[in-house]
Amino acid sequence: MSRVLVIGIDGATLDLLGPWAEAGDLPNLGRLMAEGTYGPLESTLPPVTAPAWPTFATGKNPGKHGVFDFIRPTGGQFELVNASSLRAATLWEILSAAGSRVGIMNVPITYPPKPVNGFVIGGMLSPAGGAFTYPHDLLGRYEEDLQPYRIAPSVQYKEGNEESFIADLVELVDRRGQYALRLMEDHRYEFLMFHFQATDVLQHALWKLVDRSHPRYDGDAALRHGPRFQSVFRRIDDTVGQMMDRLDDESTVIVMSDHGFGPLHYTVNVNLFLLDRGLLQLKGGAWTQLKTNLFRAGLTPASFWHLIERVGLQNYVWQVSKSTRNRIVSRFLSFDDVDWGRTVAYSIGHVGQIYLNRKGREPDGIVGPGEEYEVARRRVMEELQGLRHPESGESLVDDLVPGDRVVHGPYASRGADLHLVLDGYRAIAFPLFAADHRIITSQIRGDSGCHRRHGLLIAWGEGIRPGGDVTGARIMDLAPTILHLMGLPVPDDMDGRVLDGVASTGRSVEYCREPLAGDGAEDGLSPEESAQVEERLRSLGYLG
Repeated sequence: MSRVLVIGIDGATLDLLGPWAEAGDLPNLGRLMAEGTYGPLESTLPPVTAPAWPTFATGKNPGKHGVFDFIRPTGGQFELVNASSLRAATLWEILSAAGSRVGIMNVPITYPPKPVNGFVIGGMLSPAGGAFTYPHDLLGRYEEDLQPYRIAPSVQYKEGNEESFIADLVELVDRRGQYALRLMEDHRYEFLMFHFQATDVLQHALWKLVDRSHPRYDGDAALRHGPRFQSVFRRIDDTVGQMMDRLDDESTVIVMSDHGFGPLHYTVNVNLFLLDRGLLQLKGGAWTQLKTNLFRAGLTPASFWHLIERVGLQNYVWQVSKSTRNRIVSRFLSFDDVDWGRTVAYSIGHVGQIYLNRKGREPDGIVGPGEEYEVARRRVMEELQGLRHPESGESLVDDLVPGDRVVHGPYASRGADLHLVLDGYRAIAFPLFAADHRIITSQIRGDSGCHRRHGLLIAWGEGIRPGGDVTGARIMDLAPTILHLMGLPVPDDMDGRVLDGVASTGRSVEYCREPLAGDGAEDGLSPEESAQVEERLRSLGYLG
């Protein structure tokens, strides 16, 4: 039976890591690739951190585990998800119930941490100061030697601070790596997982440094900062090498990402398009009409943000209370101005999720089930085909996928009704109402990179076929594959399959009923915790 170490590199893509490993810049990952097997790993739709990691952890599609995004929208309002939002058992809970010792560090959607046979350190949605570890005193013994554990980056990117922004991410990787190595030494385990978030933050902000085809590529900036960009990945590679030095001959290593990465060119204010097409309606009052006219004239969150940037106050925005910021935002045109009694569809979410205003789901839903729903969805799909590329005039829509084609299960109705894929993900939707008076505009925060559907999978060690076939591997396939590698049966309601082109155990796959329901009470965060996590998501661009 293998002991398994999983290393999550958020947003890692073979488009970058493949050439770097081949050139010898990532020697440890290169060794794993050369001696094991590797290839692309298909993410969820949409390819977003929040549904992808739970899909990995449970081996199930979001319709079965219940997490579709960082937020759960209802008619323009939303609440944040957390670990208690997961309605299916995670891999580490299943392993714990079977008597295996486990350790989990920084995996998203693990706060608040649930008890396991081992330890958990909550991931990116953990509020600072909260009880984000299990057991609660896990990290105190290390702080004098390693300095306090860091939950999130400390520096927000803005044009001109590339050096300090990357330096902060390097320090974050180093700190996490030091904790990971100590935890490996101090805790006996059968399963360990360490996750590095900094690579996602880095690529969102600075993809333009490594992509010569990007419209904002600057050769001088790439020469100055490109090596530092790569250094974030090199530091992770160094940590991987030190982890490998601590492994025994019966260990399996899996390196993976939740999605890939690529260039971002445009943001699409989908709700403005739906408004123009009559699918979203505004209230008829004088106040809403005034805000509409001002918005159309250019008084928008984007113009307000650019004014803040010009006077150098952008880093102070997050020190203003959430309630004050909400009062400011409410002065712009927003979901508060929508007439839900006449609205058919709206967009909310980071990539391009479209929700129909459904009876029984939205508070003021008007779209009924059955044929009424199908007619409304077809109408929305036909109208969305009218989105045009601002330069070529060609259709901006590569694909428009009905939600029921990608999710199924008891929670499927919580998901989006349609998923937009815009210009190969070079364009994404503004996550809330709208940032600008134009339908298609530049990204308000200046990000130059965004997610892609395929991340990476590298597998090496005990039970792995060297040069094995990774074709068609999906993120939901890893949980059943890991259980099989560890000699345990696979719950029969997992949607993933054992990757027999990757795993070579000499045993047939065994199946069982899921030992844990994973459907305990769902707890919201406190108002203070929610405010802090929401601010972090906004600073990372996931909420505009």
